[in-house]
Amino acid sequence: MVLILKRGLDKKAVDTLLAEVKKLGGEVKKENLKEMGEKKFAYKIKGEQSGNYIVWEFESEKISPEMDMRLRNNDSILRHLLTRTD
Repeated sequence: MVLILKRGLDKKAVDTLLAEVKKLGGEVKKENLKEMGEKKFAYKIKGEQSGNYIVWEFESEKISPEMDMRLRNNDSILRHLLTRTD
């Protein structure tokens, strides 16, 4: 999963947000979180010029169907991408 978060979020807010996303992912077995830092956008996304990128690899049996909706409706998340690997 790739998350693009609003810039200016403190560490505590990011940790809380990731804990909420983790709940939606079911039982997470393995995880690897990489914070890629702030990057400038080619165009504005939700009125923002830049955002903090997080790449989160995890293994889970089941993903909640409402996960996409919750991620889309969260004001702190500008964009997200969830992919499945074999």
